[in-house]
Amino acid sequence: MSKQYEFVKAAQRSPEWFALRRGGITATEVSVIAGLNPYKTPYQLWAEKLGKYEPEPAGAAAQRGIILEDAVATFYEIETGRKLKRSNGIVRMKAIPWVMGSLDRTVVGEPGLVEIKTSASPRWSMYPVPPEVVAQVQWQMWIMDAPWCDIAVLLGGLVFRIERVKADWKYQSELFNKAQEFMEMLASETPPPLTGQDAKALALVTPQESEEWAQADASIDRLAALYSERSYELKLLEQEVDNLAIGLKEAIGAKQGIVGNGWQATWKQSKPRQTVDYKLLLEAIKPAAEIVNAYTKETPGARVFKFKHEGIGE
Repeated sequence: MSKQYEFVKAAQRSPEWFALRRGGITATEVSVIAGLNPYKTPYQLWAEKLGKYEPEPAGAAAQRGIILEDAVATFYEIETGRKLKRSNGIVRMKAIPWVMGSLDRTVVGEPGLVEIKTSASPRWSMYPVPPEVVAQVQWQMWIMDAPWCDIAVLLGGLVFRIERVKADWKYQSELFNKAQEFMEMLASETPPPLTGQDAKALALVTPQESEEWAQADASIDRLAALYSERSYELKLLEQEVDNLAIGLKEAIGAKQGIVGNGWQATWKQSKPRQTVDYKLLLEAIKPAAEIVNAYTKETPGARVFKFKHEGIGE
């Protein structure tokens, strides 16, 4: 019986690898589409796929994860006695080529998969396996027709865990249906619903191009009224929190913190830091105008959202 999947060779994180991923839905991306990923929204992924939005580069935590991947794989082999094989390139469904993923490891002589993680996130204490990782490995298992996937994770404090996720065909079908809807949104350039996390992406995707004013209809009037009410309530709540904090700070006084029954609060002095006053520096050295111009660049202004309501103000 022929396999339902195929491998496309491409070195991980190479231009070819990124190009392949842009044309399909990967295991990490399906967790975003399902609304489970705490680090990216469906709208941001949609805009990214269409070339309308450039995501932030991978941070230090992601870089550390790449460096530690081999070590975590070795821990797994020692702990289980299994031998792992590195999976290079992209694996995808033959019948549905846009269904794809990048596997960390396969298990030699067994049908299972191994996904490697390093994390200091508290989400690993909230769940045996965070929901976004479950969705990721279910997508991989569906492509590979694998019955299980072990999550080998190195947590903060050098805590090593292995968690097994078994294939769930019903859940995999639900993920596919959501991914298919997302692919249709990409084809028609119809954006997914926006969330509050999408403010930066929306500003980049929709820059100001006119000095005209849009006219609100009844539904937007209701939205504006609700925004005004909630903003005022939030302002009062923030004032209440500030008042409570003042009481705690007063109790701390000149000490570094205070300890209570099951709680603690600190009010520490941060370390002093040195900064360069570039305005005074330029006045002192008086560089030529052409030198200043050569090192001066213009950055686009940000779209600033302000709301005014009669009787309440901004």
